[in-house]
Amino acid sequence: MKSKKISLSILAIALLFTTPSCKKFLEQTPDNRAEINTVEKLAQLVSTAYPSRDYLTFTEAASDNAEDKGEGIGTLSQTVDLPYAWQDVVGDEVNSSTAYWNACYEAIAAANQALEAIEQNNLGTGALPYKGEALLCRAYAHHMLVTLFATPYKIGGANDAPGIPYVDKPETKVIQPYSRGTVASTYERIRTDLEAGIKLLSASAYSVPKYHFTPA
Repeated sequence: MKSKKISLSILAIALLFTTPSCKKFLEQTPDNRAEINTVEKLAQLVSTAYPSRDYLTFTEAASDNAEDKGEGIGTLSQTVDLPYAWQDVVGDEVNSSTAYWNACYEAIAAANQALEAIEQNNLGTGALPYKGEALLCRAYAHHMLVTLFATPYKIGGANDAPGIPYVDKPETKVIQPYSRGTVASTYERIRTDLEAGIKLLSASAYSVPKYHFTPA
């Protein structure tokens, strides 16, 4: 009985010391995302709003620039062989269409995070060029996606074929359902972002203007 009382006392003391620690732990941000609360951090984030993969390999292989060189000559890469035969590439290896699709939406996600940070924080006029760049990055990535993965836009046509998901907000769910809309609605949203963003661009905002969307 005496040992039971001692055990309960030890347990009570342990709980007394661990409760503040638990409270402190629960007050912490549940992930390691950086807070975009300065123009410098915003600039770094926007620099990642460009696709990190290219489309050259699979588009060139599917074009008239590629030809069958005959037996014994070829490549072991399915990102070349399959697009040449107009077949889907399975997987997301480098230079594949899936890799480029994913990279575009990763760039779009970075642009959306930047735009949300601008809305939530008073970053002043110094943030405006980066807001413009983020809008153009979002428009560019969606433009490349609709160009490569949807029915071509036809001037004067209905353009009512399915477009691509136009993502304009940061994702807060693991699996977020999206509507593809139409080719026409996709291009309309691209134009909206372009017109809003291009007015905010400033080449003087960058120490190295290369590799950024800047005014002509």
